[in-house]
Formats: sequence, structure tokens, C-alpha cells
Amino acid sequence: MEASNDKEEEESSNPDEDFEVVLPNEASKSLMISDSGRSSQALSPIRKPTVGAACGQFLNDKKTAESYHQERDLDVQGCKDEQDLQIHSAAVVKSSEVEFPVQFRELQSNTDLKRPPSNWLQDHSSIRLPNPTLKHADFSSFLMAHQFPDCIGEVDVVSDAENIKKLLKIPYNPKAHVSMMIHRVGKTLLIDEFDIYKYLLRQSKKEWHWLRKFFFEHVLQSLTQMENVLVRPNKSRNVVQSRSLLSKFLYHSINEEEKRPPSPPTQPDRSPISVRRPSVVMSEVMPEPSLEEQLPQSSGESFTRNVVWNFEDLHMLIGTDLPIFGGGKHPCVSLRLRDMSRPINILTGIDYWLDNLMCNVPEVVMCYHLDGIVQKYELIKTEDLPHMPDSQFSPRLVRDVAQNILSFLNSKATKEGHTYWLFKGKDDDIVKLYDLTSLSVEGRICVDGNEEEAQTEDSGNPFTVPVAMLFYRVAKNMRSSEDYHTKIATIRALLKNSLTLLDNKEYPKIVSSAHYMLSDLYVPQDIDPDSPVLSDCSDEDSEWLSGGGSDEEADCSSDEEHSCSCDSQSVTPSNPSSTIKVSSLCLPHATKTQSHYYKAPPILGSLEERCHNALNHVVEAIQCLCNSRRNEQEHSSSPGEKDSPRCPPRSQEQEEPKMARPFQPIPMPYSPLNSKDNSALVIAKEKKIETQLTVSVLSHQYTVASWWDKLSVLLLRKAALVYLVLARSSFNAQRYGQALRYTKFSFHAWHCMASRLCGDIEIPVPNQALALAGDTYYMLSKSWDEVASHIEDFNNVTNVHQDMLGLFECLEPSEENHKRLKFACDVEEALVLSLQHFERALSSSDKQTFFHLLRRLGNVCNELGVMYMNQSAKLCEEENVGFEASKELWSKSAELLNRGIEAFTQVGDIPNVALLHSNTGRLMRLCAFYCVPGGGQRVFSVTERHYYNQAINEYQKALDILKQRKKSVEIWDLVVWEFCTTLYTFASLMQDHPPYSFMAGDDLAREIVDLLSKALKYCDVKSPGARQPLYQYRAAVIYMRLAGIYHSAVRAGESDTKNMRHLAERNYSKAAALFMQLENPVDILKVQLDRAVLIEDQIQGTANQQLLIKYNISVLQLLVEGKQALKMCHFMAKPKVNKGGCLSKQQLEDTGSDGRPEKDNTTVKEDELGENSEEEVTILTENMPNEEEENQEKIRALLLVFEKKLHSSLMSLVKIAAGTSKAPKKSNICIDAATLKQMYSASLNTQSLPLADHLLNAINFIAPILHQATMHR
Repeated sequence: MEASNDKEEEESSNPDEDFEVVLPNEASKSLMISDSGRSSQALSPIRKPTVGAACGQFLNDKKTAESYHQERDLDVQGCKDEQDLQIHSAAVVKSSEVEFPVQFRELQSNTDLKRPPSNWLQDHSSIRLPNPTLKHADFSSFLMAHQFPDCIGEVDVVSDAENIKKLLKIPYNPKAHVSMMIHRVGKTLLIDEFDIYKYLLRQSKKEWHWLRKFFFEHVLQSLTQMENVLVRPNKSRNVVQSRSLLSKFLYHSINEEEKRPPSPPTQPDRSPISVRRPSVVMSEVMPEPSLEEQLPQSSGESFTRNVVWNFEDLHMLIGTDLPIFGGGKHPCVSLRLRDMSRPINILTGIDYWLDNLMCNVPEVVMCYHLDGIVQKYELIKTEDLPHMPDSQFSPRLVRDVAQNILSFLNSKATKEGHTYWLFKGKDDDIVKLYDLTSLSVEGRICVDGNEEEAQTEDSGNPFTVPVAMLFYRVAKNMRSSEDYHTKIATIRALLKNSLTLLDNKEYPKIVSSAHYMLSDLYVPQDIDPDSPVLSDCSDEDSEWLSGGGSDEEADCSSDEEHSCSCDSQSVTPSNPSSTIKVSSLCLPHATKTQSHYYKAPPILGSLEERCHNALNHVVEAIQCLCNSRRNEQEHSSSPGEKDSPRCPPRSQEQEEPKMARPFQPIPMPYSPLNSKDNSALVIAKEKKIETQLTVSVLSHQYTVASWWDKLSVLLLRKAALVYLVLARSSFNAQRYGQALRYTKFSFHAWHCMASRLCGDIEIPVPNQALALAGDTYYMLSKSWDEVASHIEDFNNVTNVHQDMLGLFECLEPSEENHKRLKFACDVEEALVLSLQHFERALSSSDKQTFFHLLRRLGNVCNELGVMYMNQSAKLCEEENVGFEASKELWSKSAELLNRGIEAFTQVGDIPNVALLHSNTGRLMRLCAFYCVPGGGQRVFSVTERHYYNQAINEYQKALDILKQRKKSVEIWDLVVWEFCTTLYTFASLMQDHPPYSFMAGDDLAREIVDLLSKALKYCDVKSPGARQPLYQYRAAVIYMRLAGIYHSAVRAGESDTKNMRHLAERNYSKAAALFMQLENPVDILKVQLDRAVLIEDQIQGTANQQLLIKYNISVLQLLVEGKQALKMCHFMAKPKVNKGGCLSKQQLEDTGSDGRPEKDNTTVKEDELGENSEEEVTILTENMPNEEEENQEKIRALLLVFEKKLHSSLMSLVKIAAGTSKAPKKSNICIDAATLKQMYSASLNTQSLPLADHLLNAINFIAPILHQATMHR
């Protein structure tokens, strides 16, 4: 009976059979077709039959069908108490190689199945039937994983359906032999059948030696019977005949005559496990590993159907070849051939049930035969299969077995990249799991005690490279998906695992690509270098396997017996094996099956740390590529290098002659006629002739010759970007030397990349890098006081940057280094370099950045223009250097300022346009000042007039552009002050040094009055502010000059003398009022004396005593009004205290009146040009001793004049009073002669007092008398 059961199992779960595909589709339980670009055929879903459908044409014997249904109802009723039918199962078809379910043809009774049909072993587009000549790949999970990388990390298991069924039947078949290889990729386990007899006994001794030695030394020693382990495939005559009979039966059942029904329209269904849709391929296509690198062994036939099967809480990607038929009222059924002489055992029933669940087939049709002769058909629903006579089993028990096996594997096989061996011998009651990788690392697996020999190609782990390639492809697929930003941490874990397993010498292309993708995770290619902000990159919706696994089992606390059967620790180097009892697999699994994985750690660290990590990966990748290219060149340089020491040692196969070996077929040099390209596999096969490769740089596609060039370009582009981000970060931290160094490295990397792409054709540097270089040079010029620290930062190169520079030198000739950035020698060079880089950036900028760059360009032009202006002014002040010698600097300054104006005008920056017009006006004023030849008589020249007119025009343009003060208050005030100063200086120079050679006197006076009046218009004496005293003083001086012009006209005897005298007196009065507010004694005395002179001019030639008395009294009143100035002179200890500042203002105006500031005092010149008052007072006080002496002399001279006029007026009054016997009747005052004599006596300095004190005493005596006299009119 056992032999019969084994045979039944062999018939039902034969892994060598190839089955066809049909796609049933129903709302809750049928197969759903997911989008896949792999199949070139349109997939059509099949509708599920109604629940109450009859058996139809499949049941010829009605009584047999009724009796079967009665028995089935009894069984189902008994099972309802156990709730065995509550098993949740659904499937999603990922790919299929057939279009429609083939129409079923019911065979007539007594049909001889031994006779092959006419269509036997012929291909059919709607179904794939078993073909004994074709065979699947031994490690098919790798094929499926590469075919559907988006499922990795989301499903629990990837395996062949036969492997899943074999695992789930372990408790039901104690004689079962299990040998499977387990590999973990994140949450997903890859399970593959491992044929011990094929790989450990039939292969040569050099192949699989690492596992063979461990197998014979450790596994066989623990088993009493070798036959329990070394189980050979059953290839007896009966088994072969059974397979042939099944194949002929299925081909007989194809209805070739009936037409296919049209496929109903499909609606996109979503996967229960949220399988992602095909991702958006990114612009940069990474290289794919070759087919040999992806698979441990050569591939075979692909599966007819790849399905994501959801079995309770388990999600599995499985490959199946179950042939599915349809027709009539039953469009989706599986077809089975049974021998009526043998009952269906449990193993066969589980096989049928699982096959239908995996494909969501609702019914199975049994065809019974006797010795190959068809007897009858029987239709059974899938949910009734567990309750068939002689094959009853509990679906919930099968579910518990599945959950317990997966829980055991998840808790033990926790290391990514490790190879685990799940093993159970025949008649064993335990299942063992070995960590073969840990055993190999410990040195337990070696060849004759020689560790080095264990690492050779033949004795190494053949799964290491395929697993690493799978890590790489899954990471690459995630990176090109739509939810890429939510998978960054997971991608990093995958790529690091791949790099850990791969040898960079053997696989330089894949290793370099992995390093590049890692660098892109740390610093994404789409980052904005101008605002380099990186968030913590953590996975939002996915979790990944921990490197160390979990130390606890998911269901360890649910049951004591279960916890005792499973070790609490995972398989580690210290614990390289773990076991679980078969009886424990049947225990109820209370909790939900979960993998022992954790959320991948996010990419943390500062911006600088992440950039340095990215650079480390770039250096590793470029070094790998350079070493690979160097090795290729060394091997291809001379064909006779085989015998040189550089060549690797020849293998044993090369040394020994090729001879035939027993039990090993001799390969024949031919290719099969019907070779298939396995179009269903999405695996990038390495082609001998590579397709055209392109690289995107600055939105342009460039063609490269090979993958080596493409990876080099991508890595250099990444290095340029990372260095640019570092430069911006250093710039924001005000470390301009470091920012310039990183920018230099970025430029170097970019030029290396450009040389790899186009050779002689120059690819423009990104304007962001050029703009950053310009900004860095500009700010370096502003912080030149700290140039020592900036130079130190510029020259400080760490190891990783040194390695990168060495790689740059290898990739680009050294003579190209003259194009690189350099550290500026002085401020001028820094500004010039800044201007050059901004100009280069503008040539390749887009509309969005064009205006920002124009503003920066205008700013640098302004700074450089002002610097040249100051340099030329300083040069003109040196001896033996004139205006013509510095004319080149004047021209440069004017040109730069005009370029700045054009730049700001294009941007529409009105305040800056006005400011640069003001600076241009200042330049014209300096030119007017320094163009005056030295020596000889000072005369206002035509050249001066030309420059002053240009300056006035520039200031007027600035005011016209601003229009209103509220648009830019500071710039408006500055321009107005500069404009007022220019007008005043222009008028003063023309007044003090009249150009009679080219202007008439009347025209000159009229123009001077116009200029002074216009300057007076811009003197805002009422608005409070820092410049209010300056405006008041300027207005007072202008009033003085206007009064002087009118006074001169009165003295010249012009026609309208009365009006001129009135205008002079009016301007003198306004000037005196302003000087009184400013409390400047010199100016007060001067204006009062000038007013007195204007009155004295009327006394001359006047004989009328009444007028003489009036004029003299008016002079005395003016002198009395100067009492405030006398008090200030009396209390003035030092000129610099209290009123000293005001004296400097007078001296400033007197100096500015001739348009020439004092030599060796650039600040005075700056003050004349409109600098603020604080700078004026501060610098002028440095020369205070000389100024105070001059002020004292001026005051003394003015006081002497004051005393003289006081004596003269009083003496005139005394003479008038003494010459008449009585006072005039119509006099305006009443002062007798005695009083006048007392007043005159008080004006005499009889006590030899200081002149200021004496005059103050005299005024104090005269003032009340004069006031009393004027009151009695």
C-alpha cells in the first residue's frame, strides 16, 4: 500500500511535467490578471460558473453523480462543525504564456489512451501540456525573482508550486525526503529544490565540493541509514508509462474543432498584496547582470503561469503548469486521470486541492480508466476535495503547517546573502536547517585543510553571485519605481548586501553601478544645489530584513511544546543549525505569521556627512572601473602574456587534455532547431554587440561607446554635483576658502566628464556652479580681512578628496588643469574672477535664473567700478601722476558702471539703477576734480564744465527713475544729497574762479544763480534726520553766496539796484537765521558783518542826517544780534568741544568752494562727494589742532572787524549828536549825546581784556540802551 501511495504521489506531483495555463476571472476567488509587459499575448479572464450549475456533460452516469453528491453532503455537514471550509485563498496572475482556456472534449467510453493522438506533443497557443522532453530550471525561484523584482519584499515566499506542496505534505508523508535551498531577500524567502543525488554524487569532485564535504562529514554521520538520505528520483517503467499516459490523455481532451469564445472585456484588478504597477523607468539606465550571473545553473523552460497566491495571511509568488480546460457551463476546470483500481490517497487529494487553490480553479474533472481504457467522468468541486472518501484531510491543518513552516524559516533564516539548507531525511521526524555560509566562513568547509583552495571558483558557493545579483536587480527596480522616495532605506540595504557578496574584480560593472546608486541615495541627482536641503530618508510603508535577524520566534509564547521544538535563536555562526519536529508543524498557529524583519534604518546625518558618504562610493566605483580597464588593457596588450607572471594560473582543465569521462555526456557543437527565447522572462541578457548607450547631461542626450564610459560619466557627474552641494553648504557657513575648493573639485569632475563624452566639444559648466563660483569670489573680496583662514581652508585636502583628485588626473590630461579655479591674489582679482564666472553663467542660463544672475552681475560691476574709481583717484593724488596717466582706470570704471546699469535695467531693479547712476555721477565729479592741471592761476575750464554737466545728468536720471522718495528712501536721500552737493560745488567753482574766457559776466551770474537755486531746492532743512544739520548749513551757505551775488550787483550799480539790495538783504537774513540755529560763531559773525557792509554801502554819499542816524542804528542792531556768537567765543575753551564740529563744516564748505579737497585726506574728498556726517566729523577731528588754530585766527580777525564797525557806527552817531544843538525832531530814536559818549566809551578796551570778552561787555552795555531807544519811536 505504501508503494501505491508513493506512486500516486509521483503521478500527482511530478516536477518534470509541463502544464498549460488558463485564466479564470471572478469577483472574489478567480484569477486576476495584473498588468505585465512580459507576455506578448492578450490574457483573457474566465468567468466562474454559477454555484447551482449542474454537472452537465461531464457526468454520463446520473446515478453515480447523485450518489456522489449524497456522500459529499454528509461529509460537508460533518465538517461544518470544524469550520474547515473557512480557508481564505486568492490568486493574482502575474504572467501567462497562453491566451484562452482550451475547450474540453469529453472522450467516449472505452477510448484507448495508450494510442497517441495526432496532436501529441504539438504546441498549442491556448494550453501547455506535459512534455517529458522539457524540464524547468533547477533553481526556478531566481528566475521568478528576476522576472518580478517588484514582488520581492512584498511576498513571503518565491518558489515552484511543487516545492510548496511538498513542504505542506510533510506531516502526511513520513517517508518524504526534503532537500531545499533557502535564500532570504528582505522579507521574501526563495525556496528551491536541491537534488542531492544530482549535485553531490553525479557531479565531478571539483563541483559543489564545499557542500559535498560537509554533507559526508556531518549529515551522513548523524543518520543510521544512508538510503534515507540518498534518495534517487523514481524513473521506473511504471512511472514513465504513467506520465506518458497522462500526456496522451490531455492531448486527447483538446477540442480542436470548436472555436474559441471571444474573451470578455477585462477590468484592471488590484492585487490583494498591492503589487505595484510597472514603474516609470528613469532616464539613467543601469547595466543588467548577465543570465549566467543571475542563475546558479543554466535555465530551463519557464512556467506556464506565475501567480501571486494569498493563502490566509501568507503571500507567495509561485510558478505552476496546471493545465486548465473549459467548456459549456464549466469554463474553468482542471483535468485529472485516475486508475479505477487504485483509490485516491490523502497525498493525491492534497495535491489536487492545492493545485486548484493556487490557480483558483473551482472544479476538477476526474477521468477514470482501467488499463488505459476510459470508463467514466466525475465532476468534483474544489471545496469538496478534502472530504473525498479515502483521502480526507483538514484544510485548517494544512494552513497551520504552512504557517508553522514559514514561521520557522523566518525566525531561523534571517541573514541576507546566506545560503540555508532545509533538510529532512526519509522517515525522520525532524526537519533541519543549516546555515552553509556561516559554516564556510568558520573554515569548517575546506579542501584537505587548505583554506585558500576553498575559495576557488569551483569550490565556492554557487549561490553567492546569483543572490548578490538579485539584491542588485531588486534595488534597481525599486529605484526606478514611482514610490522611489519611500524605499530609499530599503534600497540602501539591498545595495550594501550586494556589494558585500560581489567581488569588484570579477564584476566591476555591477559593483560600480551599485556604488553609483548608493551615492545617489545619499545625494539625489535632482537635488537643488542652491538650496541643498536633505530630509531623513526613511521607508514609509515597507519594512526590510535586519542584518542580525530577530532573536525571538513569532509564536514562541503561544505553546510550550511548540517553543521547545523550535530554538529561540536564529541560525548564526555560533549556532549553524536548527531543527523543528514534524509534529510541531501540525500545532495550531494562533498568531499571524510575520517575518522577523524590521524597518530599515533611515539615512541620517548632516548634509556634509551624507555628501562625504556619497563621495566615498563614487571613489570606490571609479577605482573599480579604472582597475578593470587597466586589467583589460594589460591582458589585451600582448597575446604572449599567458606565460607571464601577471596572468592568472592556468586551471586544471587547461593543463590536462580533454578526455571523455564516465557518466558524463560529451557536449556536441550544435544548437536545437526549436530553440525558444523564453520571452516570458524579464531578464536582461548580455549581448555580444551592445546597443546604443546614452547619457543625459543638462537635458541633452549624449551617446557613449560602452558601459565603462557611461558609468564613468554618471560617476563624474555625481561627483560634480556632490562637490557643488558641499560648496554651497560651505558658502552658507561663510567658509569661502572651503567653498572655493569644493567648487574647484566640481569643475574638475565636470571637465573630466565632458572629456569622456565629447572629446574636443566643450560641454558648458552648469550655471549653478558658475554662479556659486562668482558668489564665492565676491564674498571673498568682502571678507579679505580673514583671507588667512580662507587660504588655509582652500589648501586643506582630506584623504577622500585626494583620492578623487588622483582619479581625476588619471581620467584627464594634466595639461588641462590650467582651466581650474584658483585662489585670488587680491580683492581686485577676486572681483574680476567673480565677474567672469557670472558672465559665463549668463551665457548658458535659462529664463528662471537669468534675472538672478543679472542682479549679481550688476552688483559685481558696481563694486568693481567703484574700486577702480577709488584707485584712480588715489593714483591721481600721488606725485608725478596726472589725470591722463589714470585715464584707463577711469574708463574701466565708467564701462563697468554702465554694464551694471544695463543689467539692473533688464531686471527692472529701479533702486539699483538709480544707485549706479549716482555712482556714475560721482565718477564724473572726480574726473572734473582731477582733470584740473596743477600750478598757475586757477580758472574753471571747459573740461570741468563738461564733467559736471555729465554728473548732473546722471543724478537727474537717478531721480527721474525713482520718481518718488517712498520707493526707496535711503537711495533717494543719498541721490538728493549727492545731486545737491554737485550743483553747489559746480556753482561755487564758477563763482570763485569765473570762466570769463568762454562765458560773459551776466550769463555766468545767471547760471550760478540758477545752479544755487536748484541746489537750494534739494536742501531739506525741515525734515528731521541725520542730514538735517548738513542741509541747514548747506542752505545757509547758499543763501550767503546768493546774497553775495546780489550785493556785488548792487555795488556794480546795475539798473535795478533797489531790488538787488532787497534780494541781498533777504538772503543774508535767511542765512543768519540758519547760522543762528547751527550756533556757529564764525558764520554768524561773518553774515552779520556782511549785512553791516551792505548798509554801510548806503551811508556813503548820503548827507541826510536822519538817514545817517537810521543806517548807523541799523548797523548797531546787527552787531547786537551777534551777541550769541560773542558768547560762544567767550565760553569756547577748545574748538573741538561743543561748537568745534560746526567750525569744521564751515571749513569744509570753504574747501569745497574751490572744488579741491585737501591733499592726503581722501575722506575730506569723500565728504565733499556726499558721505554721511558721522564719517565727516570723525575724520576731520584727526586734523583738529591745525583747524582750531585757523579758526582762532579767523575769529580774531572777525572780532577786530566787529570792533572796528562798532567804533565807526558809535563815532558817527556821536559826531551827528555833537554837531547839532538838539536832536532832530523827526528822529526815530531818542539818544542824547552823553549817552552816545558812554556807549562809545564802553566800546573802548581800556582794561586790556580779551577781545571777545571786551566786545561781549560792550554789547551787553549797548544792547538795553539801543533797545530802549528803539521802543520810543
